[in-house]
Amino acid sequence: MTKQETQIMKGVAVLLMIFLHLFNQMHNVELCESFIYIGNMPFVYWLSAATNPVSFFLILSGYGMHFIHVRTESRDTHRWSRVAKLYLHWWVILALFTVPSFVYNGNYYTNYSQVVNNYTAFKTSWYAEGWFLFPFVCLSLLAPLLFKLTDKFKVRWILLVSFLVGTCTSFIVSRYGAKYLYNTPWLYDPFLIIHLAPSFIFGAMLQRTGFVYKVQQKCRTKWLWLALTIIVIIMCITRTAAWGPLYATTFIVLFLSAPRQQWVDKVLAHLGDHSMNMWLIHAWFCYYIFHDFVYSLRYPLVIYVVLVIVSLLCSYLVNAIFSFFTVICHRKW
Repeated sequence: MTKQETQIMKGVAVLLMIFLHLFNQMHNVELCESFIYIGNMPFVYWLSAATNPVSFFLILSGYGMHFIHVRTESRDTHRWSRVAKLYLHWWVILALFTVPSFVYNGNYYTNYSQVVNNYTAFKTSWYAEGWFLFPFVCLSLLAPLLFKLTDKFKVRWILLVSFLVGTCTSFIVSRYGAKYLYNTPWLYDPFLIIHLAPSFIFGAMLQRTGFVYKVQQKCRTKWLWLALTIIVIIMCITRTAAWGPLYATTFIVLFLSAPRQQWVDKVLAHLGDHSMNMWLIHAWFCYYIFHDFVYSLRYPLVIYVVLVIVSLLCSYLVNAIFSFFTVICHRKW
């Protein structure tokens, strides 16, 4: 997988994430004008089960970090700077959106603990969709140790153990998340690191085996789009997160191996460049500040396209602010 292909898949992942957060809750879907149903289920709600964007981001991150691990012979000297850059973007986004969110929702009370928890992303109570940030940072920092461990074993055993761990932790989340885990961050965040690690490791094993390149060389045919459609349908029917890492890995391999128009790749790669910002921005609009306006657009496709565009435009703003402060800091130093 080349760097451009990674960016293309990040673009796909952020589109899946926005779709998921728009249409995975029935009370929001009921605000839309749905014309297509699967049984008595609106099509967009049914299709949201096939998104699973977190696994996509983790696989792509695991792939990229394992490439760095191999190239630098386990001496990744830039992992702290990548984490710092991610947090700086998060802080800019919080500064832009928290006050409008508080005003809109009439929530003017906060305390020192909430500020620390949200700015460290340890517990993202102001923006629940940022739950992924802190465990992702921890996985990024633990990556060298994790890869040294996996280097000692054969790929098939690593994938089997990872799949079993992911299945077991998915079961625990589905059964006991609301009752025990969600409101106990000191327990939940370490658990999330274990829960998310299988997808991260799947990505690392993709890089280690060169499997994407092998499939591209042997099987680059339009029939792969049919295969991709079939696995999406299977995911929608089963509606289980336990298949997340396996599903996302298969999706990535098939998508990157299938023939595509060049303009599609350019659009997706551009979205991929802004994917992290868009992930941390989009739900402010559809959940926290402009929920009623967003769903007043009525038609799912219109709602979806508008939110993608608005999130992208806001990402430009965040990057501009980040660049401005970066230049100021460089001048001072």
